Amino acid sequence: MGIFIDGHHVNETLLAKAKEQANKELGMDIATLSMLYNPKDQELYCIIDAPDEKTIQRYHAELGLDCDFITPVEHIHTKAVQNAERLKAIGELSARLAHDLRNPLSVIKNTVEIMEHKQRLSIEDRIVYFGRLHRAIDRISHQIEDVLDFVRPINLTLQNNLVNEIIASAIEKITVPDLVKINTPANYVHVVCDFTRMEVAITNLLMNAIQAMNNAGQVDVILTENQKQAVIQIRDRGCGIPQEIMPNIFEPLFTTKQEGTGLGLASCKKIIEQHGGTIEVSSVVGKGTTFTITLPKQSIHLETQINEKSEVAA
Repeated sequence: MGIFIDGHHVNETLLAKAKEQANKELGMDIATLSMLYNPKDQELYCIIDAPDEKTIQRYHAELGLDCDFITPVEHIHTKAVQNAERLKAIGELSARLAHDLRNPLSVIKNTVEIMEHKQRLSIEDRIVYFGRLHRAIDRISHQIEDVLDFVRPINLTLQNNLVNEIIASAIEKITVPDLVKINTPANYVHVVCDFTRMEVAITNLLMNAIQAMNNAGQVDVILTENQKQAVIQIRDRGCGIPQEIMPNIFEPLFTTKQEGTGLGLASCKKIIEQHGGTIEVSSVVGKGTTFTITLPKQSIHLETQINEKSEVAA
């Protein structure tokens, strides 16, 4: 992807059409970052993020726009722009987090009020009410951890770990529905990594897999290795990911769910890349999705500390 600026002569009808289409580009391989209009000369200039000039020409031709010119440019981020983008991201994240926390807090409030009004609670009632409280608290904790995992500085403690133990620990951290079976690998693979951070990444991917199957189905966790790399695959048999949104799934705040911070997969990618690895995804709609993590098996001194601040926290 690159940044381009192009120019057009437009009438009011084409201008309105271009504005409308720019608001529908989510999930496409082209994004209009900004539009500048000179009403005196009826000139429209667009700053666009796209793979190449041909993609821009084809895209605008479908709108009936003729490109007078297309020029690749370099996007220079000034401090003021960076601060504005950071504030915008913080505002969007705060609004989303407030929305997501409202429901579990309401559950806690209502449950406590019911327990206060009932003079005597049977053991069965206690189990039900305390179960509601625990689930609501777990949900709040998960939402907050999602945000902290993404924005706080990364402090990796690298050790030689058994990946199977990380997977087992991740499964223990989540509530696995009765109709979901997680198939764990029979072979054993060691890798140098931060146990806790890698556990966070795998936990997020397992939770996504379960949600993609509507809490019913099988999830396969597969381990392979060679002399230099270890590969972890998490495969579900869920709804799959449409191709048009595939390029966006690792972007911060991007989500197709009605609830959630949109930081889960972004945090996964960040953690994997901090380890010098990669994460890829393949998916077929209606059949399922596979996330593939590839990690280097480098030899290091145990307890090595790597401190790297995240861009958001900077």
